[in-house]
Amino acid sequence: MKIADNVAVLEIKDERGAYCPTLVWDENEVILIDTGLPGQLDLIRAAMEPLGFKPEDITKVIITHQDMDHIGCVNELRALGAKALAHKDEVPYLEGELMPVRLADMAEDIEKHGSNWSGEREYFEKAKADAPKYYIKVDRKLSDREYLDCCGGIEIIHTPGHMPGHIALHLLKDNIIVAGDAANIIHDKFIGPNPVFTNQERMPQANESFEKIRSLRPKMIVCFHGGIHFEK
Repeated sequence: MKIADNVAVLEIKDERGAYCPTLVWDENEVILIDTGLPGQLDLIRAAMEPLGFKPEDITKVIITHQDMDHIGCVNELRALGAKALAHKDEVPYLEGELMPVRLADMAEDIEKHGSNWSGEREYFEKAKADAPKYYIKVDRKLSDREYLDCCGGIEIIHTPGHMPGHIALHLLKDNIIVAGDAANIIHDKFIGPNPVFTNQERMPQANESFEKIRSLRPKMIVCFHGGIHFEK
């Protein structure tokens, strides 16, 4: 769905859920913000075609954070020629230097409390073994308030809490914020970070990040989970 002259929210849906990557473009760049789960490249292709684009046109993928539903197709897009960009604090997790945060949280929980449901340890060991398949080479490290001179101007907003290097993107020409998981729409209600998927110890920081993006007074906030929220 096109929400500005050069901005579209791609609605990606299958049996695993519904997701909202964002596509922005100009005469030189086609940028995809987040990519959905592994195996969803054909869904991305189908969502791009009505806009006159295809995955092979993508020049950059900007990753808001390390969760699998945001990075699932990055390696496929890099193989087609796109460059991957992410905040510098996410890079060690994306490239495999550090254990992904969700796995580290699970490991800590198992260590402290033991398995709290049948198969938890087996699930953790399988996910840990599978993790290297999804490591990503990051081509450019981003910083807070960094400016990308393309697509009408994009400002990087560091929004930690949900993940250490989580970012939102401020599309300056149209005053739209692409929030990743720093904001959500759940059952038609606009909220900040989802407490179900954010470590409780990091929720205060995640809530501060939510207020940080709202303080910029955007016209719209695009939530990866839920779609578009119009600010008053």
